[in-house]
Amino acid sequence: MKLYNETHIEERDLLRQVEQWQTQGLVTAEQLTAIRAAYPRRFKLTNPFIEIGLFLFTIIAAMSAYGLVTVLFSGLNNGQSSLGVVAILFGIGLFFLTKTIVGDSNLCRNGVDNALVLLVPLFLIGGLILLFPITPPFWVCCLIALPILLAMIWYTGDTILTYFALFALYGGLFHRLLDYGWGKPLLPFIFMAVSVGLYALASRLPNSAYYADVLSQVRWTSLVVLAAAGNYFVVRELNGLLLDHRGATPEIPLRGLFWATTFGIPSVYALLGFRRKSRMFVILAVLGLAAAVATVRHYYGTWPLSVALAVDGTVLIGLAVLAIRLLRAPRYGFSDDDDGEAPLLVVRHAGTLTTLQGTANAQQQPTGPRFGGGDFGGGGAGDAY
Repeated sequence: MKLYNETHIEERDLLRQVEQWQTQGLVTAEQLTAIRAAYPRRFKLTNPFIEIGLFLFTIIAAMSAYGLVTVLFSGLNNGQSSLGVVAILFGIGLFFLTKTIVGDSNLCRNGVDNALVLLVPLFLIGGLILLFPITPPFWVCCLIALPILLAMIWYTGDTILTYFALFALYGGLFHRLLDYGWGKPLLPFIFMAVSVGLYALASRLPNSAYYADVLSQVRWTSLVVLAAAGNYFVVRELNGLLLDHRGATPEIPLRGLFWATTFGIPSVYALLGFRRKSRMFVILAVLGLAAAVATVRHYYGTWPLSVALAVDGTVLIGLAVLAIRLLRAPRYGFSDDDDGEAPLLVVRHAGTLTTLQGTANAQQQPTGPRFGGGDFGGGGAGDAY
């Protein structure tokens, strides 16, 4: 049992997709009305500004309540472990409060539940860390946080918790590898391997509506870290920081390999983007190649910065204008039209196709006198039992 109803989330996303199709002229107003009748909105709708206010108010109220509880129990035991126990119990209480509020009020990302979903793992993780007699190393804190965050992500499908979980994974791994002599030279390779594994895992998992945003953020983040871990500038400058070297950073081993990955990884992204018609890969390829060119200029550039920016800006504007003109008409599966995401969500609901087909057939029926359209209503009687 998860925090939100999976079927309701899938129906909500499906309705948004059909509304987008209606603005593009792919669905008629009658068909949209039929879809709305078949899949009504089940979650409460609120204004984004109200959601922000509720989010902040909930955090302030929860922290104030925790402070009050801490003051009440401070007379029993002033030790750090007692604060940890209070934090854990408070986090468990917030968990059940979140479940009750969401179930009774039909909330889904309305501000209050967003804040509570963030506060539950915060108090649980903080309480477990406070149970230690001394503050544990950073990688131990990440190791404690990761399973709690993963459990909450499974339960809520929250994207902000996904970012925290990725930070805990990469941050804990980075901090732990620095403790070993062999960890520093292997750091970029391990990060690239972990990123490839994360992307492969996110791509193999079923892309349900409940976890669609979570898996999307994992794919984006893993590909960004993969490109950054193979970038010559990132590797060399990070190596200089770890060595506490002042002045120009020293040359790194395997210089040629990292120059190859600096241009090779974005090139692979571009190839995959054009083959799969993936906007994500195309965007990351453009950003990666831009970072690669900036890396070359950083170490080997001779032009003044103002001249380089002017030339680069002119070239980029020219390429953008050329691409817009070429893609006015779709070419090889690409277009300059803002058509939103690919219309694949509707496939999950065969009932939507049936409803669309039914409304389309209804519109094609001949007009004029029709017979046999009455009912048995009258005198207070109804036609249904």
